[in-house]
Amino acid sequence: MTALLFYPSFDALRLANTLLDEIGKQTPGYEGRVGAAWYWRLPGGILVTARLGYTVTEERWDVLHAQATTPRAGTFSTADFPFAAYATSAASPPFIHDMQGVAEWSNRLYFQMGRLIEDTVQWLGMLHAVAISPQVSPPASFPALSPLERRLVRYALEELEGHFTVKALHQAFRDEISRARLSGLAQAWEAKELLTKRPRRVTYALRLLAEEGGAALP
Repeated sequence: MTALLFYPSFDALRLANTLLDEIGKQTPGYEGRVGAAWYWRLPGGILVTARLGYTVTEERWDVLHAQATTPRAGTFSTADFPFAAYATSAASPPFIHDMQGVAEWSNRLYFQMGRLIEDTVQWLGMLHAVAISPQVSPPASFPALSPLERRLVRYALEELEGHFTVKALHQAFRDEISRARLSGLAQAWEAKELLTKRPRRVTYALRLLAEEGGAALP
């Protein structure tokens, strides 16, 4: 017997956009929604997709299914974020009630949306770190950092709150690297998605590369 597939209405997807767009604001690589799924493109060719699903009936779209894939590794990480798990009342779990194309929040006031966003952002951040794993990306995909480059990254993390600001870094390392070379390095790392787009920030992957032995993750 062929299993039937159920999809949320466009109304439910628009309602969920507020949640996913907020996650997208806090994570690099966010592409937005295409059709019935939301997308992220992360370093190392990682594609992340998130979809609304249901756990009880087709009228309850109350779980966010996410997965991460690469051409090399296929699907290597999945995560579910059930709305009910973020309810403040066990007797009134929140969910999107989607009936005949008209959707609305059920018990929205009992929904700890900030907790769900925080957990999803953390999971996406972990994927940035996993991007440099040899099982996910070819070892040649990411550069081996020189001692000076490691110090630049550590300085950005410790003194600039993670911002890779060329002007500030050049002031601190002007005796060791030219402004032009530093700017070129920042552009190269941004192209490899080791830095976020401007304002540039150090990614989890670059942070691990800057640590001794970071390129040899299991």
